[in-house]
This record gives sequence, C-alpha cells and structure tokens, in this order.
Amino acid sequence: MFRTCILASLVIILFAACTEEGDTYITNVTAPEDWQPPQIEWRTQPDPEVRGTVGVDFTISDSSEVTTIRAYLDGIATDSVFAPPYRFQLITDSLLDGVHIVEIRATDEFGNLGISPILRINVSNAVAQGPRLIWVPDEFPRIQDAINAATDFDTIRVRPGTYYETLNTFGKGIWLESELGPTTCSVKGGWSFNTIFFPNGRYPVTVRGFTLTESEIPVRLDAGVMITFANNIVGFDTSFTLFLSSATGGCIANNLFEGSNTAVQISYHWGDFVNNVLENATDFAYWNSAVFENPIFHGFNVFWQNGQDYNIIASPGEGEFNANPMLDLDNSRLLPGSPCIDAGHPSYFDLDSTRSDIGPFGGPLAYQ
Repeated sequence: MFRTCILASLVIILFAACTEEGDTYITNVTAPEDWQPPQIEWRTQPDPEVRGTVGVDFTISDSSEVTTIRAYLDGIATDSVFAPPYRFQLITDSLLDGVHIVEIRATDEFGNLGISPILRINVSNAVAQGPRLIWVPDEFPRIQDAINAATDFDTIRVRPGTYYETLNTFGKGIWLESELGPTTCSVKGGWSFNTIFFPNGRYPVTVRGFTLTESEIPVRLDAGVMITFANNIVGFDTSFTLFLSSATGGCIANNLFEGSNTAVQISYHWGDFVNNVLENATDFAYWNSAVFENPIFHGFNVFWQNGQDYNIIASPGEGEFNANPMLDLDNSRLLPGSPCIDAGHPSYFDLDSTRSDIGPFGGPLAYQ
C-alpha cells in the first residue's frame, strides 16, 4: 500500500512538470504580502438634521501604505482631498433636503479596496439657520433678492448706491439698513405704486438709513405691522402720500419727509412719531386719519413750508414747532444754528449721549 502511494505521487509530479508538447505548468504561486483591505471607521456622527457645511471625521488603518482615498456622495465620487487627520466636509447648500448617503473608499499599495460603513446624512436646509448678515450687492445684486432669501431676524445691509426697484418685505421680521446712511443709498420705485410695502408679519421689522422715492406712496404699511422706521429720507417728488399706515405700531423717528401732497397719513398707531422733519407738503404735512382717539404719541417734530402742518383731526404735539430745519443734505448734518439741534424727544439720545437732534441725522440709530 505504501509503495502504491509513492508511485501515485511520482506520476502526479511528472504530469505537472510536462505536457505532450513540452509546455510547463506552474504550480508554485507566490502570495502577495498583504491580502487585507484598509479598515475605515467613522469617528463622528452627524446631527439628526444638518444644514450649511457639516464635517465628519474618520480613521483608516492598514498594514500597508494607503495610496488612494475617495469620498462618494450618493454613489458619485467627490473632489475631496484627504490628509491625516481625516475629515470629510459636505457643503449641503446645493443639495435637496432629505437623506444623502456618504461612504469612503480607500485602496492600499497592493490594490486591496476598503469601503467604510454607509453614513446617512439628513439635510434640512429649509429650517431657519438663525440670524444672518446679508450684504447687497455682495451676496445679492438687488435688495429684493436679499429680502426673498432672508428669514425672520436676519439683517440686510446695503452698500452705497442707487437701486432701481420696488421692495416688499413679505411680512418678514428683518432689519433692513444702508451701510452709510440715507444720503448715500437711494431706492427709486420707478413711479410704481409703492417703493417699499410692509405686509403684516409675526415679528417687528426695522428700516434704517435709506432715501425712498419715485412712487405714488413710497412707504406703505399694512394693518398689524410693527415697525421701527428711523433715519430715512422720503420724498423729493410729487407723490400723493409719502408715508401711509393703517392700524400699525412701533417707532417712527428721526426721518425727513420732503415734498408731496401729504407727507404722513396715519390711521391708527400704537407707538411714537417723534423727531421727524416734515416740509414742503402742498396739502397736509401730518394727517391723523383716525376717526376715534389715536393712541399714537406725536411730538418733537419740525414743520416747514407746508400747505398745512396738521389736518383737522390732528393738532400740535409736545415740543413741535414750525421753523427752517437748516439741513445740510450734502454733508449729512444740521447747519450750525439749526433749531433742530438738541431739540428732540428728551428720552432719545444722539450717539454722543446728548439729547437727540431732530431730523434724519440724529437719534440713537444715527450714522454719525
């Protein structure tokens, strides 16, 4: 039996070494030094909902040199470049909301491919991202484009220039301001109905530091709007009414209303109308159109060269007078000797902590 096994082995060896045509069969194959693929693990997990740019860390371990590392998003290779410590940054702004799949693939010097566990990232950019500062025209060429992109509590800041457009805040509780003040930044409505319209919304809105002109009613507030309207210049045309509100609230302070049939028409308002200059209105400068007692406080305003300063319902408020305000619009200041200097509401202060001046260059939100 033992001799039979030896003979059989010899036959197999001879058969492996030769063929009928003299070819040689190779039976001794050398194995590569490394059969194991790179091991990839996620070190961090994304939040249940992510927005903006999200970073997730991972590790790679292998006994050989890792030659390529590539991230895949929804099965498509990305352009990400990696170096230790490894982090994949995903910019979600261009992605649809919903779950997206991320995986890392790494290859070592022997061609072994390692694939990470699947990472599911739930993108939810539609959720408010919190207060932002949005610049015009840096981020959006038009003010209305920035308003469209904004959410409640965002600030939109507009650089100097003239913007030919009409604005609608769509009820958003935003802070809309020019960078350097009303003599440097104008919005012209192109003779439309309104230059800026404020529909009612959940939160107050602020508008500061613009010249608003060229429309039938440059500024119009819908019922229920809460607003801070400060350090603006409205007018310089033959508009019917410069500022029109209906059952609104908030502070209207330190503005110039210049040249119209009616400068300001307020139906019913909870709040203050103070420290304003109203001049060159052909009919009425201040029209209180409420047929019942209006809770508005109006006072410390200056009137000049109007057909009439008040309509039949309105009457002079505390600290109000008729005089040339002596405005120097070219230099954004009051001329020396102006009666508006330190004549504003005693609870309002200029930036130098003195009693506020009346007009668009004074008050706590002034530009200088």
